Amino acid sequence: MSEIYAIAVPKWGIEMVEGTISTWNKSVGDAVRKGEDVFEMESDKIVNVWDAPVDGVLRRRLVEEGETMPVGSLLGIIAAADVDDAAIDAFIADFAGPAADAPAAAKPAAAGASAPMSEAAKKVNPVVRRLAAELNVDLDSVTGTGRNGRITKEDVELAASAGAPDDVSDDYEIIPLSPIRKTIGKRLTQAKQDIPHFYLTIEYELDGLMAHRQKLKEAGDKVSVNDLLVYCVAQALMAEPRVNVNLVGDNIHQFKHANVAVAIATDDGLFPATVYNADTLSAQEISAATAVLAEKARGGKLEKADISNGSFTVSNLGMFGVSTFNAIINPPMGAILALGKGEARVAVKDGVPAVATMINATLSCDHRVIDGAVGAGFLAALGEEIAKLGA
Repeated sequence: MSEIYAIAVPKWGIEMVEGTISTWNKSVGDAVRKGEDVFEMESDKIVNVWDAPVDGVLRRRLVEEGETMPVGSLLGIIAAADVDDAAIDAFIADFAGPAADAPAAAKPAAAGASAPMSEAAKKVNPVVRRLAAELNVDLDSVTGTGRNGRITKEDVELAASAGAPDDVSDDYEIIPLSPIRKTIGKRLTQAKQDIPHFYLTIEYELDGLMAHRQKLKEAGDKVSVNDLLVYCVAQALMAEPRVNVNLVGDNIHQFKHANVAVAIATDDGLFPATVYNADTLSAQEISAATAVLAEKARGGKLEKADISNGSFTVSNLGMFGVSTFNAIINPPMGAILALGKGEARVAVKDGVPAVATMINATLSCDHRVIDGAVGAGFLAALGEEIAKLGA
């Protein structure tokens, strides 16, 4: 290998605009074989692995773990061991990244008017340095929180929002949004603005389902209430397939199987991880699949396939004591079911008041593809499936 190869932020996914380096799997000076994992990058709630397209040596790492960079930014250099350092320096200096079209105000001043670069400025990559110039942030006043004290994009934004280095309050802590929180915020805002939501709420009795769960437990099968409800949801989607849909452009994609996205709570937010073909699985199999997805989500190891191709979402906050809530639809899916906690209430059984375990369920529907009667039909089918477990 004689040429110099640029490692730049790839565009994993059509909506990706930036990524965060989570792990470098190679150190500077390490040999790199074509196809080897060089780094892992977090974007759009998943971790992507970058495989080397060439053989060579990792000569430079320009971005440290934890730093967020826009698509196209230079992350590192792969070259042969005998390539001169000066040639690599020149290559980096000439590299045209995402800021190539930045406005003139963001470009460095003419050589004759430029001041010597400070030690703080030397600790940042060119993209962060340009951002500091745009926001009028003095890099000498910024404390780097990146690896080895490196100044990150978030550090610059925080300094700009604070107004001054000493603008600190004892009343609160400033926590910059993580890339995942930014993605969640952007998508949910767009979903709420663009999708005409309507909501249908119903109560279900769970005593029969709870008794069924106890039988499974006695038989050695560890299955949660949520696993059983997801099982029932999958069967109900087969009974009312008009809810088992995605809206893609001007087309409705009606799925042949129930790919149920289960909302998994982590410290970084909710991850709608997909249980594929849930209508063909037993409750025990759904439980096992959900456990694997939950472990991957909490470890930041979800792959693109794990959060893709869902046909319907189930979000359960009952374990947190929530009785009722309205969930925002996760596009392109047409609906999401919000489940509250099971609690003892007075209900009428055979004309007589009695205490029963009841749960509130609220279905959020995209009115562009699901009408009220169709949504109500799905909830009725779900009630029948829940009743079957206790029969």
